[in-house]
Amino acid sequence: MAAGSALIGVPFGLGLEAAPIVTGVIVGTLMIALGVAGTEPGARGSLPLSTQATYDRGLALGLILSAGLFALFGEVEAMALFAVAGVATAITTSVTRYSAGTA
Repeated sequence: MAAGSALIGVPFGLGLEAAPIVTGVIVGTLMIALGVAGTEPGARGSLPLSTQATYDRGLALGLILSAGLFALFGEVEAMALFAVAGVATAITTSVTRYSAGTA
């Protein structure tokens, strides 16, 4: 959720163009929604743990691919922001144990 909040706010602070701002707001909102949806295993409105893991990995891949696209179009600051977010998400996903804890 912290990374999602950062993706929403940091593009404004860096003074980026419209495309990285819109991408940051959309992806940041998605990250926050996924974070909230995975807070209570088995509860109404929550995601199964296997689905949460798949979405997290897809999110990391999407962030890294978007960083590549921003680099392709010369948006160096946006590329750095989305690359850092993608790598951080990939690292977090790789060290997270997606299993239900005991109550």
